Amino acid sequence: MRTTRLTKHFAAAVLLTGIAVTSCTIPKGKTTKNERIAMADATTEVKQALEGQLAAWNNGDLEKAMDFYWESPDMLWISRNGTEKGWKEVLEMFQNDFTDRSKMGEYTYEPLHIEQVGPETVYYVYRWQIDLQGKKLMGGVSSQLWKKINGRWVITSEHAS
Repeated sequence: MRTTRLTKHFAAAVLLTGIAVTSCTIPKGKTTKNERIAMADATTEVKQALEGQLAAWNNGDLEKAMDFYWESPDMLWISRNGTEKGWKEVLEMFQNDFTDRSKMGEYTYEPLHIEQVGPETVYYVYRWQIDLQGKKLMGGVSSQLWKKINGRWVITSEHAS
């Protein structure tokens, strides 16, 4: 009889704890004001970082444009031609493709989707195009995973096609 009474009390305590925890959590899909501000700040910072990368590209400064990628052997580049892994390897790929700065052209983009997927992670999708001497050189859609590493936003993975 004593075991039954303890079991009932334990079950009631677990049930009440569950109800208390559930009532204290933020319902799925809702955020607090501070969370909304942090998310707006993160997406704004990533948009500004992409603008900085494009400005470097359009100025013919490939190395500065690469500063916006995560300088790590784990950085991932995905394209129609396959994958490249590593910041150095991606830089070398760009250097081979754009041997002369005059071949870099003018890079423009149109945002399609941006969302914060974690405290310091933003997913950004946009349509891009590179024009050279007024003609389309290449273009497509890119999806980038931006992470805040060591206090700055960098692209850790990009799929461009």
